Amino acid sequence: MMNKKLATMTLSAAMLLSGTAFGLEFDPKFYVGAEAQYNRLKSADGQEFINKSNGKTLLQKNKLPSVGLLLGSRLNEYFGAELGYTALKQSKNAYQNGNFNVKMHNPYVDALGYIPVSNEVDLIGLVGLGRLSTKVQMKGVNGAAVALTSAQQQAAKTKTGLRLGVGAQYKFDTNVGVRAMVRHQKGNKLIKNVNSVGVGLFYQF
Repeated sequence: MMNKKLATMTLSAAMLLSGTAFGLEFDPKFYVGAEAQYNRLKSADGQEFINKSNGKTLLQKNKLPSVGLLLGSRLNEYFGAELGYTALKQSKNAYQNGNFNVKMHNPYVDALGYIPVSNEVDLIGLVGLGRLSTKVQMKGVNGAAVALTSAQQQAAKTKTGLRLGVGAQYKFDTNVGVRAMVRHQKGNKLIKNVNSVGVGLFYQF
């Protein structure tokens, strides 16, 4: 809990003080956007979701598409902040004598740094926090729901993790642009981390 509070305070302070620290004035410009992503999930090393028939950890390096929505503000030429939400496609795996299903959702907040290359092009770096939610369901061969053990419930519990990323954006005009991002986010006891590549459009007001 202390680490979460410290990370939140650090991000807030960075966004609030960045302009002053670098002698810059705030000139907020807000934007909305959408993104298509390709995700690679790495499962944790715990034993809670091991397939006993083959000894393999479920979800190991699964590849999943996702879609995301975002709302942000470019506070000045070099700094910005962004809120977003990503819904990952449901993952389905064989588990013992039935099926294991997981749906994943990931709201996040990021602090962004921009390096202008030209009037149209910016390089982007980000640090943030994401809250990866994994909803797990298990069904037997007859389709009946199977209750999760307490260890499995703990492994799938929602957890806040650090996010890091880099990318670039290109603005077609003063309002419309496209960007590409590569991100890494820490997960929970079920999904150790998520690596993603995303391409999206944004509209700046």
